[in-house]
Amino acid sequence: MKDLAYYNGKITPAAEMTVPAEDRAFYFGDGIYDVTTVHGGKCFALDDHAARFYGNAQKLHFDLGLSLEELKALCRSLCDKLDRDVPEAVLYFQASRGTAPRSHVFPEGVKANLFFTLKPASLKPIGQEVAAITVEDRRFEFCDIKTLNLLPNCMAAEEAKQAGAYEAIFHRGETVTEGSHSGVSILKDGRFITPPLSRFILPSVSRKHYIELATALGIRVEERTFTVEEMRGADEIMIMSSTAPLNRCMKIDGTSVGGRDPERIALFAKAYAEKITAETGAPAKLA
Repeated sequence: MKDLAYYNGKITPAAEMTVPAEDRAFYFGDGIYDVTTVHGGKCFALDDHAARFYGNAQKLHFDLGLSLEELKALCRSLCDKLDRDVPEAVLYFQASRGTAPRSHVFPEGVKANLFFTLKPASLKPIGQEVAAITVEDRRFEFCDIKTLNLLPNCMAAEEAKQAGAYEAIFHRGETVTEGSHSGVSILKDGRFITPPLSRFILPSVSRKHYIELATALGIRVEERTFTVEEMRGADEIMIMSSTAPLNRCMKIDGTSVGGRDPERIALFAKAYAEKITAETGAPAKLA
């Protein structure tokens, strides 16, 4: 198949899938999701993404009806159905609390609904240069769970688009949290600085990978908060996500920033590309 969707055991082309109107994702956004990339038919970082997804389901008391290993096996089986001539794709997986008449309280004895899509994609090259804007972070206090409640993120992302920027970087007061659809870290004086995990920060898989890569490369890691002003004065600003592993931010709110540590950016980009290739056997694109 060129693309597909899965819903509780049913598989169709993505455009043909239908779901019940009383799925709690539709009424309440009562669900979680995760996303990873597929290279040459193989999922990248599936262990990390599936573990986060499964852990979030447990935090929200979802009955997924399958084990973590069964979840990963399902992801792999869906990738096996993708045509071999599709070099890159995005695997999206979602769970809602289930299907039940609309009521704010949790329904009893209901299993989660599992929804997946697998679609071809032209993934962004690692290390491309982008612009960003800053936006006050007005999201609720469950940012550490990858839920479907993304209206503030969508509004910020649209604001960035209207400004001709790639991303909107959230801040609470003067403290940077993350982007509307990505994580944000900085390089300063040879150090990789990334916000500490909290209820305002998603435990990003990309963040985890870059901490591991920095350690392997001999780059000092600091997990601490930083301000908008400190970010503007950083040697480099790194915007990272699963579908765009490294974007080098060169402009914020219309003002040039970063661009002062290209050597370490190149080291990170090369290391991440090698990580993808080692795990999937497929080449990764470098900017």
